[in-house]
Amino acid sequence: MSQSHSFSTGQGARKRRSYRPPIAGAKLQVQAASTQLPTYPFQPLPAPNGAAPYRYDLSQLLTADDVKQITAAGTLVFHTVGDTGDYRGQQQDFVAAMMTQDAQSLPANNKPAFFYHLGDVIYFAGDIIRYPANFYATYKNYPPFIVAIPGNHDCQPDDPSDGAGDPNKTPLDGWVQNFMAKDPSQPGSNKTGATRTQMDLPNVYWTFTTPFATIIGLFSNVGEDQAEVHQDQINWFQGELTAANPNLALIVTIHHPPFSGDDEHSGSSVSDQVLMNAFKATNRYPNLVLSGHVHNYQRFTNVLQGPKGQLQIPYIVAGAGGYTNLGAMQLVNGAPPKAPLALGNGLTLEQYDAKNFGFLRLSVSKTQIVGTYFSAPYVSGATPSASVIDSFTVDLVKNTVTTGVGGSAGGGRKKPKPSPSKKKKRR
Repeated sequence: MSQSHSFSTGQGARKRRSYRPPIAGAKLQVQAASTQLPTYPFQPLPAPNGAAPYRYDLSQLLTADDVKQITAAGTLVFHTVGDTGDYRGQQQDFVAAMMTQDAQSLPANNKPAFFYHLGDVIYFAGDIIRYPANFYATYKNYPPFIVAIPGNHDCQPDDPSDGAGDPNKTPLDGWVQNFMAKDPSQPGSNKTGATRTQMDLPNVYWTFTTPFATIIGLFSNVGEDQAEVHQDQINWFQGELTAANPNLALIVTIHHPPFSGDDEHSGSSVSDQVLMNAFKATNRYPNLVLSGHVHNYQRFTNVLQGPKGQLQIPYIVAGAGGYTNLGAMQLVNGAPPKAPLALGNGLTLEQYDAKNFGFLRLSVSKTQIVGTYFSAPYVSGATPSASVIDSFTVDLVKNTVTTGVGGSAGGGRKKPKPSPSKKKKRR
């Protein structure tokens, strides 16, 4: 006897729902048609800190001597991950301790210059009152400065079904107060004893210019399933792609990942469309795409046909930064996927970690990007012992991706060259 429709789908009469079954099937679905998660209407964007094009240079963050040291070393190092400030547990503190250990262990001329947060800084609605305990206290002993793009939970409105909300709350008010302050010397939290001050970023979507990379950060708004990016931001994005220095690495960040094999969210086809349409319109393709939203780590290689030949572009999900519940991967024919896994249309799942909390360290030079993902199983009250789960190298000259630390740092498994992506819809 087959299962009832309501038992297998969680859907009953008159649009009622009981639960959301995990995504699963015969193939890994990196853009599931619909996961039917609760969502909210598009949230209006706050006023920017000044006029377009919303650029922020590394020299505005660090001293001139620090920038000079990074330039002389020939490498920009930074940390990145998303989905951190969950007040229900201490997992974000666990990851912060791992990042702090990594920063302290690196040589003086290769310290992380900053932490680039991939969104969902504070759960579940970006509340101002949760920043002291779940941001400033979390990173109290973490030396680098922290920049960010917002995630959907940073702009989520209060849910009336959860009880009375804050009548004075506005979209992104917590993120704006702490990342778009007018005065970067303003303390973020006095009661926690943290000395970290607020950040003065130009906008919720913005471009970070550095001596070795241009990082264009998009804001994909409040949807749980899908990104929502309006035309004004798309026009800005295409302008920033065109303006980006062609001699430096180009990195694009967006909270909602274009591809994901997890069993809850899956990837956002809207994110994919916004990015691909902009790349094609400008003939400018990034060397790396970074996202959060899904609470695990996944690395894909997307093979595309660029204006001068084939391009291999890593698309990374790094969302295991501290949200209490990690995101499980889909079961494929009843079992977890085995990486590397070719998915068709030029897309390959190279590696993933859905069991541990972790972060990504990126080292960018004029010729390559080296990524190293560290993680550890969470143990309450324990000192984390991080392991390297994944490493990869992007050759900025050849536009290839190598699994392992390649280039001048040594050997590695070079990514084969599957057929480039065409205009076929991925599932």
